[in-house]
Amino acid sequence: MIDPGWGLLPDAALQQLRAREWSNRKRLKQRLKGMELPNMEVKLKPPQGSSALSDLGHFQRFVDAWRDFPHATCVRWKTISYRNLASQQLPASLMVADVATLAKLLGETEQLTLQLWQARISQILAEPFAQGSVLQRELFNLLIDYLEELERYTDLDMELLISLIPQLRPGMGGDGFLRALPVRHVDTKFIEQNYALIEQITDLLHDGEVLASGGLLAWLDCQANPRGWLWVRPLCEHCRQALGGLPLLQLATDTLLGFELPARHVLVVENVQSGLALPPLKDTIAVFGGGKNLSWLDAEWLEQKRVGYWGDIDSEGLCMLADARRKLPSIDALLMDEQTLVQYQERMVDEPLSVLTEPVGLNVEELRLFRNLRSGRFGKGRLEQERIAPDHILEALNLWLSQQVPRS
Repeated sequence: MIDPGWGLLPDAALQQLRAREWSNRKRLKQRLKGMELPNMEVKLKPPQGSSALSDLGHFQRFVDAWRDFPHATCVRWKTISYRNLASQQLPASLMVADVATLAKLLGETEQLTLQLWQARISQILAEPFAQGSVLQRELFNLLIDYLEELERYTDLDMELLISLIPQLRPGMGGDGFLRALPVRHVDTKFIEQNYALIEQITDLLHDGEVLASGGLLAWLDCQANPRGWLWVRPLCEHCRQALGGLPLLQLATDTLLGFELPARHVLVVENVQSGLALPPLKDTIAVFGGGKNLSWLDAEWLEQKRVGYWGDIDSEGLCMLADARRKLPSIDALLMDEQTLVQYQERMVDEPLSVLTEPVGLNVEELRLFRNLRSGRFGKGRLEQERIAPDHILEALNLWLSQQVPRS
């Protein structure tokens, strides 16, 4: 059907409205903030002069469609006089009063999205840290800027955000790393993944001190994450002094094979971020960030140490544990059991590539866990070690140290 160039039908008008107002997130956010903007209006292009006579069928469809439009209060009509049709009441424009009406016009998806935004923002504004009329308005506007993030949040994410914000205070990082921030219940990977929003909310609550200090890291007194090879980190002052006072260093695999670390306990950690998050531990040095690079565990000097291994609970992580145990049979698995997995099951994610062959080197319980993960028993296949709360990690590591006995 050829478009006569006049008489915009409802579907076409709503398509324009969606593109101009809803999909244009900058404009939409301005409207949600109550900023002064032109009215939301779509001109419906009623025919002028003799145009109506050129396509009477479209003329009738145009009038009937808007007469039957379910949101009649949004349609503005006007009287137009035609020489051969007499005076006619025709739809002239579609006027939308507010964003709630806009969402209602566009459909169920938009209505549900708007309701989700409202629920997320209201949940934050109801918290004790968000009280005060001026603060509420400023925080509302800030959260509007982060609608996309709030839309992606799960209920758990909201719980973690609300739990975290009142815990943050200046200098609490103690010159450590962000992943080692001493917070309760909240895993520090969540902080890193949502850094921008957390930084902005904290800055608002502390009257601009955060950004004035150089950002959230500086305000918390946290170091920026390092980058490099295998990381070696002494976890007590005695071990640090034995390493020349260095708090963190990098060593190549070949170096570690021949260099005995000056500690009774060696803690091997799969990922860099989890290694940076480790708490202080007596007479312990952590080696982390090597992933599958475990060849240095062949070092003879490790036979005289107490060695623990901590990685992700997934098929890959359990395979790495098996590899580590084949190299060093005395190694202890830490925080890689079904009890830990079940406690944090709601924080699990899908594992992109699942190992199909069963690894050699796992004990009976670990092999059962591997099979259960592979069978889909827990819904998803991976619990990243970063999703475990710091207080849980500290308790497990202290228990490990207290239960071990010196090896001969």
